Amino acid sequence: MKRNSSIDLMKSCAIFFVISVHFLLNSGFYDMTIHSTLAIFWIGIRTILITCVPLFLVATGFLMNRKELSAQYVLGIVPVIISYIGISLLVWGVLSLVGKGSDFSTAINGIFDYSTDSYSWYVEMYLGLYLFIPLLNIIWNYKKEIKNYHLYIVFIASLLTFLLTLSQVFRVTNVEF
Repeated sequence: MKRNSSIDLMKSCAIFFVISVHFLLNSGFYDMTIHSTLAIFWIGIRTILITCVPLFLVATGFLMNRKELSAQYVLGIVPVIISYIGISLLVWGVLSLVGKGSDFSTAINGIFDYSTDSYSWYVEMYLGLYLFIPLLNIIWNYKKEIKNYHLYIVFIASLLTFLLTLSQVFRVTNVEF
């Protein structure tokens, strides 16, 4: 596949956005009371920055748009699973050494429910999407000749994906004017 500089730019922005979101998280930004237009401006910036994970997902989806279901494809997930298990056990071991780790059986159970490491949610999401991508490609390519078929797919996917997120926007707390 020919290199696409747009994907490189998107991933570069996503990397910067990830760093920025974590800066805001660790700077106390989320604990501040909103009572100025400057704070509202920074909430707007944060809303843009929070797109970091979706940007990575869009780039990954674009790069995997030709993947088909095969034994080789499914086995491609094994290195990710091995890395995840190894890193989870390493994190548990380090936490145990400093007196903050749980017992071993809780750590093993945590590997299966993605709770041993606080960033396991990303692995859980990646595994699900990786396994789902061939099905999405089949759906996308199934009936191209039907008028508005792709528009329908995008609409339904957007509705299912963004409806709950949109409802959360209106549940903002800690706002004073």
